Amino acid sequence: MTNITFSVDDDLHKKMKEHPEIKWTEILRQSILNYLTKVEEIDVISIKDFRKRLDPGLLQKIEELDEQDEVIFYEKAKQMEEERLNRLQDLERSTDE
Repeated sequence: MTNITFSVDDDLHKKMKEHPEIKWTEILRQSILNYLTKVEEIDVISIKDFRKRLDPGLLQKIEELDEQDEVIFYEKAKQMEEERLNRLQDLERSTDE
């Protein structure tokens, strides 16, 4: 098993010390696992589910594309979604600091 180190501010550390009965390592492990599960669920969204979320006008335009252009569209959409998730994670990290 790999060990990692993380930092918390002094106030949070004091509050954590007030509860020695809590296994903080397990809390962190489960939090990381839950977060990764959510990220992976988003990452594997099916084309069928993706199409359901689209604006009907945009969906109509996609249906008019040939197969190769449709694949390119979905690849770009996936890349844009990954970039959006990265920006959200960056924002989340900046608010935690």
